[in-house]
Order: sequence, then C-alpha cells, then structure tokens
Amino acid sequence: MQQLHDPMLLKYYIDKYQLQNYFSFDLAATAVLLQYEANEMFCRAGELVPAFLILVDGECIAYTITSTDKIHCEAYYRGPNFMGLTATLWKKPAINDIKAITPCKLLSFPAERYRSILLNDAKFLRYAVESLASHIRNSAAHFEPVETRLATFILETEENQVFHYNLTLCADLVETSYRHLLRVLHSFCEMGILDRTGKSSYNIIDREQLEQISHGQSML
Repeated sequence: MQQLHDPMLLKYYIDKYQLQNYFSFDLAATAVLLQYEANEMFCRAGELVPAFLILVDGECIAYTITSTDKIHCEAYYRGPNFMGLTATLWKKPAINDIKAITPCKLLSFPAERYRSILLNDAKFLRYAVESLASHIRNSAAHFEPVETRLATFILETEENQVFHYNLTLCADLVETSYRHLLRVLHSFCEMGILDRTGKSSYNIIDREQLEQISHGQSML
C-alpha cells in the first residue's frame, strides 16, 4: 500500500462519485488517496480497522475461509463502496478479511479523529443506513441458485457486452466449484445467452434473458 500525493486525482474521485454529498465536513481536505496492489489486504478478521476506507477504483472481496479451506464470499465490491463500515464506525473488530482483487484506489481518513463526528453527521448517517440496507439485500443472493448468482456477476463485471474474467476466481466469488461454473457457462451458451470467444471470455448475446435469470426467473 502506498499513499498517492495527488490532490487533483483525489478531487476527481470525490467529484466523480459525488462523495461530498454524504459528508458535512470537507472530504478533500480530510482524506488521503491510497493505492493497493492486487492481493493486498485492506483488513483482516478480528482486527480493528484504524481508518475509514472508501473504494473508488478497482475490485475487492470481503470473505472468510471455511473449515474445508474454501473461500466464502461475503461481498464483492467494485467502486465506489465503503469498506468495513460497521466495524470502523462502532470500533468493532472486522468479521471478514478484505482483499484487493485488482489494483485498487481508496480514500482514507483516520477513524479515531472522525468517528464521533460521523456518528453525529446526519448526511453521513443517511448514507450509512442506505449502504447497510443495500448490503443486507445483496447478502440474500447467497441463497440464490448458482445460475442466478452467476448471471448477476456477469452483468456486474461485463464491459461492452463482453464477460472476461479469471474463472477460478469467478467460481470463488459465486461460491461454486470450478467444474460446476463451467457447466453453467456451457448451458448459457447452449441457450444462446452467451457465446464463448476464448478460454475465459464470452460475448453476451441475449442480455434480456441474462437479466431475467439474474432476477431469479426460470432458465426454461
């Protein structure tokens, strides 16, 4: 992890995601911009998080390791997102590891200095409630069929109608085996939803049907 001393880039991310709307104090004068490389840890389960962290660029995962050494994906983040909000705001140990999947940039400001301010900041608290409610709703996706979880993930990560992703990591993120992931992708291709163009690359052919599956509608 390194700090990026670039006020213009910091302001760019604040303006791009309108982050100042969620804080009563001057975010540009308060936060610093951090760069994490792929596979670097933001925080570890059981540890206190010393700073508020806002993901503004890149992808990361909050996860636990099961007793069988499998990754349980608690949440997948693709900026902008507040990392470890509950733990940091109420000074509780983190319950998940959070790790960068790709190089990530985050806004950071010290928890001890701003915790009390944020707990009395109506703007921020409205944002926090909305963020936590969204997380609870997204957590329900863990109980959806693999087809639904995969369709949702494809729609979240596609670029220009192309899904290109490390499939081993994809299997971990949607919580299935690599073999079963390939079976589901193959079934999507047979249905005319996707067209495989490479080992880990698929064109989206029928976006409407993919969206229906992501909403839990039948594949039949």
